[in-house]
Amino acid sequence: MRRVILVLALTTAASACGGGSAAPEHRRDPGALVVANANGVIGLDPVRVTDSESIEVGELLFEGLVRWKPGTTDITPGLAASWRAVDTVTWRFELQANVLFHDGTPMDAAAVKFSFERLIDPKHPNYIKGEDGTYWRSLLKDIVRVDVIDARTVEIKTQRPYAPLVGDVAMFPIVSPVAVRRWGDAFKSNPVGTGPYVFESWTPGEQVVVKRFSGYWGKAPALDRIVFRVIVDARQRLVELESGSIDIATSILPDEQSFVELHPDLVLRSTPGNDVSYLAFNTQHPPFDDVRVRRAASFAINKEPIVKLAYQGRAIAADGPLPPMQWGYHKPQRRYSYDLVAARKLLAEATADGRFDPAGVYKLYSLSTPRPYLSQPERVGRYLQAALAQVGIRTELVLQPYAEHKKAVEAGEHDLAVFGWVGDTGDPDNFLYVLFHSDNAKVGAAQNIAFYKSERVDKLLVEAQGAPDEPTRSGLYAVVQDSIAADAPWVPLAHSELVVAARAELKGLILSPRGHPVYPLISRGEAR
Repeated sequence: MRRVILVLALTTAASACGGGSAAPEHRRDPGALVVANANGVIGLDPVRVTDSESIEVGELLFEGLVRWKPGTTDITPGLAASWRAVDTVTWRFELQANVLFHDGTPMDAAAVKFSFERLIDPKHPNYIKGEDGTYWRSLLKDIVRVDVIDARTVEIKTQRPYAPLVGDVAMFPIVSPVAVRRWGDAFKSNPVGTGPYVFESWTPGEQVVVKRFSGYWGKAPALDRIVFRVIVDARQRLVELESGSIDIATSILPDEQSFVELHPDLVLRSTPGNDVSYLAFNTQHPPFDDVRVRRAASFAINKEPIVKLAYQGRAIAADGPLPPMQWGYHKPQRRYSYDLVAARKLLAEATADGRFDPAGVYKLYSLSTPRPYLSQPERVGRYLQAALAQVGIRTELVLQPYAEHKKAVEAGEHDLAVFGWVGDTGDPDNFLYVLFHSDNAKVGAAQNIAFYKSERVDKLLVEAQGAPDEPTRSGLYAVVQDSIAADAPWVPLAHSELVVAARAELKGLILSPRGHPVYPLISRGEAR
């Protein structure tokens, strides 16, 4: 009886929200997989984008010199069959033989050199200008040159020892030089890589279609075609999943996950997320340029209700930016328990010094659409607004879809902002350097949306990048995390459990630490 009631409720809700009634169950091409996301891709050239949906599709079209072992961040061979450190500033990569791009041209050392130089060399004829590429340029800025040794051997030289390099190149896409020269900036909507799937079509805001690449150098995936549809409404995604119109649904609301678990034809797949959600203070805007105000806000927020209500327990409260699964994780010496007395005392001190205006109203930006690290951002935004109000920090809540929100906070329009991050590389540098170094606090392209600037933290982060071993780096990162906690540019909120719902007949469905299904491993079995 419980399942019948839930089905009726979901169907009625979908109709009420304009999504229409449940699609009739029907047989589709068994070689095609249909995936429903809440948001569409922004672009298909991976060095120009950082959103989860674009990266999810890009991972199928492009490959890096190394890759991740499925379901982990352990490095295994990719387009490079092997690699080694020649000296402290030189890495040599030996490439796989007989690899073709989707356009039939060979993937060789010249193509690897081209792929890096279009990002890092301003004199390159296909250089990616402007804000596009900012994120990847910040990660690879220490590369001084890429040398072709022979057709299957390439060397990457850095200006100093740079420990995160091999992890970084796992996500860095090797592209077809012929295709880039042909399309120019339009390559982002006409992508050509070496991946197991080749681009077929993209209707912005509606869907992307990829099909199996017949000339793939590795093991061929089981599925002929994957369709990534945009279905904004969460209940409609679930209705269509139950009907069989789609095979995988992302961004399932926490209070609907029990329905999936009880349904005989559906399964829920989850993995601890290599992620963090957070409330960032714009440290360049008064009154959040005063550490007492930031600490007061930190004391005002009880994270346990967020974990229980917004995640239905599928998360853990964060005490810092790094998730516990990430090497280098350190529990900071300074932590902010829920303490309204301490919050009000700090605000009173700041008010007495003329650094906080109790009558002021500050702009709190939050997403209106779900993300892998935060499935109910509006609910969390409203909770944070109420939590801050109880100690006298009044805010105006500004809700925007992901693309608009991202643009606004990167430009520093906010006083406070709800956001999050999913680690790309399995290295603490991809959290701490990206999100806290002053290099990444450039207005208009900021990853460090707190616009936090600390000479001490900057120096430690650079030192950790060049440290010779993991224990040394971990020690430096512990000091970094203590310094960040003391300065309180954020309230770290939660580390999520990444979840997707799927048809039970799918086999081989596992999730990467980014929360993406590892699509080349999926096949279709018999429906139950």
